[in-house]
Amino acid sequence: MEKISAVIVAKNHPPFLLKVIESVEDLVQNIIVVDIGISEQLAEQLKNNKKVKLIKLEEDVPYVERIREKTKDFAKTDYVFFLDPDEVVTPKLKTIIRSHLLSYDYFKIPRKNIILGRWIKFSRWWPDYQIRVFKKSKVVWPKIIHRQPKVTGRGFEVEAKEEFALVHHNYKDLDEYLEKARRYAKYEAKELFEEKRIYTFSDTIKKALNEFVSRYFAGQGYKDGIQGFVLAFLQMFYYFLVYFYFLEMNSFKAENKVNEEEFFRKGLKEVLFWKKKKTLMDRLIKKVL
Repeated sequence: MEKISAVIVAKNHPPFLLKVIESVEDLVQNIIVVDIGISEQLAEQLKNNKKVKLIKLEEDVPYVERIREKTKDFAKTDYVFFLDPDEVVTPKLKTIIRSHLLSYDYFKIPRKNIILGRWIKFSRWWPDYQIRVFKKSKVVWPKIIHRQPKVTGRGFEVEAKEEFALVHHNYKDLDEYLEKARRYAKYEAKELFEEKRIYTFSDTIKKALNEFVSRYFAGQGYKDGIQGFVLAFLQMFYYFLVYFYFLEMNSFKAENKVNEEEFFRKGLKEVLFWKKKKTLMDRLIKKVL
């Protein structure tokens, strides 16, 4: 079998990192942990594992996509398995990778997101396919937050079943969600500001309402219980946060005034867009809007 290296970017003291490493040890040749500020205690623990190689990166890393392309080159094998420090690999997923690795250039793997104490099965959080195992020469990672890589060659899509999915211990509580959302939103706004792009309240409304309606209604987020509603609302609020940071960077000089009527008009438009069964009245309203 072709050899694979696992690459994990870690900061502070991620609670699931050792479990992640243990879950992949019997699959990969080595495990490269890219240290962007892990605790001394964790560093000492990792040094005791002969399969782990620590590489310290002295740069500000607001989100992992900024360094994905760089970190894949730390692996000396042709194939790389990118893992976040909270993604546990299941035995059946490893079996699939072993069986098909030599026939494919990259793998799209489903991800089971555990959020606020619950597996989020709807809300557009499942199957949450991610490119994780790939041949280095066939994948290029953009430096844009939450963006999928550019791929070439032959891909394998792992079936969307729980036993084949990466178990992603995502957002254990609101504090973790809000801390990451603040950080991501600030850097997203910074990129908009530095590129001198126009980002209006109208843009914000469209993205925010699309996020809530598509997740909670079209994505059946209501089936995820109260967590589904909370997540849809927070995802909507994220885009307002980006806009507020963008305004702050522009000394609160807006391109246009806040239009309350536009907020509700676009809200109705998004609801109609995502509604599966549209009545004649729905279609007429959509034309008027």
